[in-house]
Amino acid sequence: MLTYEQKEKIKDELIKKVPNLTCPMCQNKGFTMADGYFLNSMQADLNSVNLGGEAIPTIAVICNNCGFVSQHALGSLGLLPKEAKTDEPK
Repeated sequence: MLTYEQKEKIKDELIKKVPNLTCPMCQNKGFTMADGYFLNSMQADLNSVNLGGEAIPTIAVICNNCGFVSQHALGSLGLLPKEAKTDEPK
């Protein structure tokens, strides 16, 4: 479950990026945020499933009227920790 603080931070970043969020299906302006993250696994082959590896963490926003679900990448919202640089001399 996401904490109140996590949800508020996500909400603030979404409002900055999409100030007039409107459902593309029904034009509603009321949304609910999922109470956890989605992890979309990257797959190199459509004929098999690879667990682990590269993934895109997202938060889902759900229209209160029609139920349309949109996913927003946490990295694009600036909500992922900065990766450690691996090309620096040791």
